[in-house]
Order: sequence, then structure tokens, then C-alpha cells
Amino acid sequence: MARLKILRVISSVDPASGGPIHGLTHSSKLLVEKGHHIEVLSLNDPDDSKLRGFAYPLTCFRGVLGKFRFSQEFSDWLDHHVSEFDVVITHGIWQYHSYATAKACRKHNIPYVLFTHGMLDPWFNQVDQLKALKKKIYWKLFESFTVNNSNAVLFTSQEEKELAKASFLPYSPAERVVAYGTPQPNIDIAAAKEAFFSHAPQLQGKRIALYLGRIHQKKGIDLMLKALGNLAPLPEDFMLVIAGPDQVGLKDELEALSHQLGIAKHIVWTGMLQGLKKWGAYYASEVFILPSHQENFGLVIAEALSTGTPVLTTNKVNIWHEVDDYQAGYVAPDTVSGVQSLLSQWFELSPYDKISMGKRALKCYARHFSLNAAAQDLEAVLLEVRDAHSLNHSR
Repeated sequence: MARLKILRVISSVDPASGGPIHGLTHSSKLLVEKGHHIEVLSLNDPDDSKLRGFAYPLTCFRGVLGKFRFSQEFSDWLDHHVSEFDVVITHGIWQYHSYATAKACRKHNIPYVLFTHGMLDPWFNQVDQLKALKKKIYWKLFESFTVNNSNAVLFTSQEEKELAKASFLPYSPAERVVAYGTPQPNIDIAAAKEAFFSHAPQLQGKRIALYLGRIHQKKGIDLMLKALGNLAPLPEDFMLVIAGPDQVGLKDELEALSHQLGIAKHIVWTGMLQGLKKWGAYYASEVFILPSHQENFGLVIAEALSTGTPVLTTNKVNIWHEVDDYQAGYVAPDTVSGVQSLLSQWFELSPYDKISMGKRALKCYARHFSLNAAAQDLEAVLLEVRDAHSLNHSR
């Protein structure tokens, strides 16, 4: 099999910028192990100390104009070097890097694929009308060129692919769904659980439902609390763990709601959990719950599945089909009654059925969310795109 020289383009390689850079680094590791060559191009400040020790050859130019990150040097570099690569992968849209990369690839006849990372979800057009109008204008001027001229737009779930069709017109790209991976923890499980229980000793011996993520209106935490209030009185040994940073000052309001509903004694707020404590929380929990109003992917669901923890989630989390297909948990609408049905079904399960669901969770992870699955799917698309492009231009 011919090896590929791959350029991966992303706005920022700072780990704090979110999921796309983690997906890039995880899949690149396995692609390199398969013999492919990876280089990365970004719009970070070259003098940023956070870039030190980056795992792959990195070229970066400081972008200006705020989040748009314009850089003429970035475009000039692409113009001189993009033809050195067999294929280009662009991560993300709505910033300068995606249009500049598409333009250079078209000019130099280099195939490129595009991860939108959920940025074509119509939900975003509904929550901010002014931003939606700006995007419609930008789409007409620039981003429709980026998307519709790509050799493939890559989606991480069937749901994400279907939702993207409703966002902007004209829309006519080649579409592919690929696995999107997260590493399975390679840790001492007993030590991880001990680290978690040391952090929250009152949870020892309890039946734990875990929410892990930002404390934010989008996440539907209020639905979860109201659903539990409707189910009260709750089993004495049941505890809901809410683990995550309070970035918008919502925690006090939610705590007051839990007292109003009479369920405060069943709620533990742990703050943000990382490392062994985070993985210990997954392993110590019976079930993971994510009642969000919108999630492009839901990385925490993939993490929960990797630990064999069943999942309760809504049909607004784009990987709900995969959870449902494998019966690795339960799915319902993002309403109080929907989340209440999730919890009711879980409470009614026998211990044997919960164990069986946990085994199906691991199978779901292996097929759809493991690093091996993600790397295999991405490699197959890249080879297919390269070969089809070469065939078309040899005629």
C-alpha cells in the first residue's frame, strides 16, 4: 500500500482550544504507525510556549483579526508548499484557514477533505440570529467554496451528516461518515477509583449516576434535576455526581433548584475532575448521563463507553444513533419527561441487565469510538480520495 504525505490544517493546536486538536493528534499517531507522514499547519503564534514539544512537524503563522485569524504568510506558505503533499485534511470552518487551504488546494490540484466538527449544525443558527446572518453572508462569499469543492466532507456521526444539509445553501459536497476516536484509558482501575473516592469520600458505597462536563444551559442539567424531583423519593443509596467547571455562574441557580425539589441530599458537586480522578469517576459509576440540548459529538459519551459505563442521553447528542443501535444505553428527547423516562428505565433494570448493557457499551466503543476504528476509517477515505483524484486527472 502506497504511503501518504498528509498535511493537516487547523486554526489552533493549543490543547485548550477543544476537541479537534485532540482528534488530530490521536489519529495522527496511528497514521504515522501505519507508515504515513504527517505535518501540521496552524495559525498559532510561533512564539507561544504551548507549542513546544508538539508531536508532529509544525508550521504556524500568527493570525490576526480576532477569531478569524487572517494571515497572508499562511496563504503564501500554502501556495509554495501544498503541492508537496498527497492529500490535505482541514479541521473546522468559519475561519481563515479553511478558505485559504481550499483555495490553495484547488489552485495546485491537491485533493483535500474537510472535518466540519459540528460547525454546520443548524442549532447554532437558531440560538443567535445575528451570528446566523453573518454566517449566511460568509457562506455565500467564501465557505460554500470550501465545502462544496472538497473531495469529501467528513462527519463523525450519521446524525451530524443529516443535520448539516439543513444549514446553508448551496450545499452539494461528497459526504462521508467516519469513526472518531478517543483513547481507552490504560490505567490501574482500582487506583483511579481510590483517587475519585478520596476526592469525594461521601460517595463510597453509593449507586452513582455521573454527569461530567461544563455547567452550562446547553447541557440540560436542569432537566436532569427536575426529572429526579418528579421521581422522588429516590433510592437512599442513589447519588447524582455533577462534575465540571461552572463557566457561566449557573451552579448556584441549579443548587437552589435541587433544594426546591427536595433532592439536594442526592447531589454531589465535585468541580472539574481530571486524570485519575476523572477516570475513577467513570469506573465508580453505574451509569453516565448527558441530557444536552445540542452536542456535535459528545466526547464524554465515548469516554464513558470506553470504560463499559452505560449511557443515558438525548436525541440532540449527535452520536445517539450509535448508542441506540448497540443498546449501550437509553435515548429520549431533551425534555423533562424525556430525561425522566431515561432514569425510570435505568432504575427498573436488574443488576444482570446493567452488566449486559455495560458489555454492549464496550462493543459500541470499539466499533465507533476507538482510536483504531477512527484511524482505519480516515486512512481508507484518504487513500480513496487520493486514488480517485489521480485517476480523474490521468484521463
